[in-house]
Amino acid sequence: MNGRWPTIILLWFIGVLAAAQLGKMAALMPAIRADLGLSLSSAGLMVSLIEAGGASLGAIAGILAARFSGRAVLAAGSILVATAGLAGAAAPDAALLYAARLIESIGYLMVVIAAPSLIAMAAGRASATALALWSTFVPVGIAAGTILSGLAASLIDWRLILVFWALIVLTTLPGTFRLPTMAEHRQTGLAVPPVAIWALALGFGFYTTLEVGVLGMLPAYLSDAWGFSIATAGVVTGVTSAATIAGSFAAARLIGTGEGARRPLTLIAIGLAAPAALFFVGFPGGGLATGVSGSVVAMAVIAANAISGLVAAVAFARLPALLRRSGAALSLVTASNGVFAQFGAAGSLIGPPLVGYVASHWGWSTVAPVVAGLSVLSLAGFALGERLAGKS
Repeated sequence: MNGRWPTIILLWFIGVLAAAQLGKMAALMPAIRADLGLSLSSAGLMVSLIEAGGASLGAIAGILAARFSGRAVLAAGSILVATAGLAGAAAPDAALLYAARLIESIGYLMVVIAAPSLIAMAAGRASATALALWSTFVPVGIAAGTILSGLAASLIDWRLILVFWALIVLTTLPGTFRLPTMAEHRQTGLAVPPVAIWALALGFGFYTTLEVGVLGMLPAYLSDAWGFSIATAGVVTGVTSAATIAGSFAAARLIGTGEGARRPLTLIAIGLAAPAALFFVGFPGGGLATGVSGSVVAMAVIAANAISGLVAAVAFARLPALLRRSGAALSLVTASNGVFAQFGAAGSLIGPPLVGYVASHWGWSTVAPVVAGLSVLSLAGFALGERLAGKS
């Protein structure tokens, strides 16, 4: 594996930069709302719109991408992300900024389908551990996007920050073109992943709904409900997102010892139940709210995200395992990533506007019970996937 890690790290970093496009918009949204006059629900949609491509086209895009070179798909996706970022920076109104985000979403989809497939091929037998690392690309990307964009927003215009992220994405292209040739398993037809993968992806979709929903609207929540500045809210959101790495690292260690393969549902249950409980402190209501400060709220949400990292890491690591248990060919890994992208993107697309809608109609304290309900649905999806794979 030592010789393969540079390739794996590069692919992971490209994914991180793609995910940073979600974080940048969350941190910049207070400034964009003030400039373009967006409502809270419209702001949530702007944040999550980068997932529109995956939510609508993920599964079919994965099936089609399996017929092409992973490197070509990855490079084309990065180019689209960067081009859309530059277009967004030049957008004179909200309508054109929405259009740029839609284009960005197609590039993002291409990256998140191609990169994990190439990682699985590069890692070989150690693909579970490598994919556990890949599972951190969203929290790390959101952390980078929110922290850097939040700090920069107090110094320069939000449009210049969009230009910065576009140029950073373009710097990865030389590395993409120099990726070593891998024995890619391309499909000659349009093969569909087994039903166990769809169930696993369903559980992942409910997880991303609650995870990205909270993260996407956290800067607005901290600003509106607790009086945090834009820069401070962005930093707290970035730290909250980065904290997910702790759970992912713990999961990777357990996967390496074999424990993750023996008790995947136990790890996922812990990664869902403990955060759901902590969110009642992070989004307090009633009498609890009077005894909670902004710092306690921030610590509760950070701790919740640290534990929830177990879920994404185990989910990505289980994908090749469930393919094998279902008797499916390894060549279906790209198509399966497309299914994962579809459900994950749908959850990420729905999450922020859902949280924004709930908060604007019933108050921020109602976010906690919504998260608890989504956690139950997520666990049910993961359990169904394991059960269906066992019957194959």
